[in-house]
Amino acid sequence: MSVPAAPELPGVLAAWTLEPVTVAALASAAVAYGHACRVARGLTPRHPVAAWRRGAFFGGLAVLAVALLSPIDTYADALLSVHMAQHVLLTLVAAPLLLLGQPGPLALRVASPERRRRWLGLGRGRVARVASSPLLAWGLFAGAGWVIHFSPLFDAALRSQPVHAAEHALFLGTALLFWRPVVGGQAGRRALSHPVRLLYLGVAMPQNTFLALAVLGAHGVLYPHYAAVAGVRTWGPSALADQRQGAGLMWVAGDLILLVSVLVVAAAWARHEERVTARAERLPA
Repeated sequence: MSVPAAPELPGVLAAWTLEPVTVAALASAAVAYGHACRVARGLTPRHPVAAWRRGAFFGGLAVLAVALLSPIDTYADALLSVHMAQHVLLTLVAAPLLLLGQPGPLALRVASPERRRRWLGLGRGRVARVASSPLLAWGLFAGAGWVIHFSPLFDAALRSQPVHAAEHALFLGTALLFWRPVVGGQAGRRALSHPVRLLYLGVAMPQNTFLALAVLGAHGVLYPHYAAVAGVRTWGPSALADQRQGAGLMWVAGDLILLVSVLVVAAAWARHEERVTARAERLPA
């Protein structure tokens, strides 16, 4: 087996990889969303897409660009810790930001009546109902992390660009499914109650911790690719130290983001209860 080449350390700040397919996909998503926002404003001038939702969606695209085009992507092949940072950005930052922009409801809002009926019909179908199940979404998201990190797929993704792209698509896709019940905004579907959202996120935290601890507690290097790269690069930590740093990043960053999400949902629940109480007090006795 040939030894993979390790990127040189100098010039890391300029190591942007403007991969054409990724750039085109991100640019197309930005143009399509911006156009849909303008159409929605023209259709209902009094109810434009909120600025914070637009900012969230474009922020999600920016996070994707950083994860997939910046030096993070370049050095993910040389350092597992950087690879872990890339996965955190994809699954725990970009995915919820994109969903907060509500691209699905926006697409329905600006679609023609015929197309809207067709999309809503598909959304009420059996496949869509199964795919939108919170339990399935949670299980797929958690399962993807365990399967990828503790199977030959992780190392295969480091040796093959198509497999690596498929890995990114799997992580982002399962993350979008995971965050949908939390963020809400699914057309025609009732959102989870605030207490259930808290439980949903709360049980995700120990799952993330156990996965990180499993990687952290490994006595040897889990991925042959990084062991080979560590033997040829003249900078950075050893392969085992890098692996432990990556596990620590997954643990701390993952649990911190999930904790912040729990606090945001708790605050939203408190505001909801205040509004309910205020409406009840305004009702005639």
